[in-house]
Amino acid sequence: MRMNHFFLCILIITTTIFSLPTQSKAATDSQRNIALHDRTLSFQEDEVRLVNSQMIVPLEKMARYLYADIVKTADQILVTKNNTSISYHYRTKETKVNGITEIANPVIVIDDVLFMPIRFLGESTGFKVDYLTNILTARLYTDTYPHLSHSEFIKKVTKEKQPIQKPSPPSDQPTVYLTFDDGPNRYTSDNLRILKEYNVKATFFFVGSQINHFKSLTSQTFQDGHYLGLHSMTHNRNKLYVSSKAFLGEMRTEAELIKNLTGHTSVLVRAPYGSSPYVTPAMRDALKSGGYKLWDWDVDTVDWKINDAEYQEIINNVKKGVEKARLAKDQHIVILLHDRSQTTKALPAIIEWLQKSGYSIQPYNPNQHVTQNFGNHSGI
Repeated sequence: MRMNHFFLCILIITTTIFSLPTQSKAATDSQRNIALHDRTLSFQEDEVRLVNSQMIVPLEKMARYLYADIVKTADQILVTKNNTSISYHYRTKETKVNGITEIANPVIVIDDVLFMPIRFLGESTGFKVDYLTNILTARLYTDTYPHLSHSEFIKKVTKEKQPIQKPSPPSDQPTVYLTFDDGPNRYTSDNLRILKEYNVKATFFFVGSQINHFKSLTSQTFQDGHYLGLHSMTHNRNKLYVSSKAFLGEMRTEAELIKNLTGHTSVLVRAPYGSSPYVTPAMRDALKSGGYKLWDWDVDTVDWKINDAEYQEIINNVKKGVEKARLAKDQHIVILLHDRSQTTKALPAIIEWLQKSGYSIQPYNPNQHVTQNFGNHSGI
């Protein structure tokens, strides 16, 4: 009888052990999301996990979304944001905040990837972190950056999840190119989010000096499938147009910067303020000899001088300009936009109108170059 009791106990213990969920399965919850201000961030299914009732995310990837400075050495990783530094030492497995060791180590290592609770990372670097149960989302935000209320954000996310019916464009409709100048900046990420919602690819003409301040955002733009064009290093007409050497030099420097950052070789140039009257024949020849192409635009939305309250004017300018180009039998219509707040407000309506009207929206394709400059100069 005692022997039977012994075997019964062994059976219960064994069944209990093997019925426990493994950490990787229990920790992963693909339904949960992370948001920064008004933007839902992109994570793989296994990157947002639930461990000990805490939502954890990859430390380095989340730090890049926060535009934090990241320094990695053989011994440690150091993340700095808003005058707060968070370090993790690989050998000692210690986590320090501003040089002080965290007794309850917040870092969890899973498959050699450093994870950290989103609340700890967010609050340590100056963000408020709220969990929105309705949409299973941890939202990071600050009062100093404009953002929707939680209720407005929930409505927006709920609407975004609804599938968008897109008509097939008629074969005789022109191709439209959405191009954005003067980024990357704080509005670029909002424009990227909108483009992603509508499954649209665009062309971004970044300024080199801005790329140096928004390296992660530049990489994300390329990773999202958009074309990165060249818009000079300085955007300063007094420096850029002083000579052919200066003009080509800025474009080459920026091309090298993008190449080192993304691996992408950019050949498309948009001259600041347009190619006329600043780009001389000598400058065009220099671009052509260097293998570069030059793009201006068909539709100038003048969005740069329209304020937020009047953003509907940008939409109207797009409609008028595109229809005028279509009636002129233009099969490739390039629209000039900028990474500005008023443009971000107008962008969803612009895309919806273009799609409903049957236009195909495409990014620049270097393998199918279309001549698009004010002088209609071929070969460039």
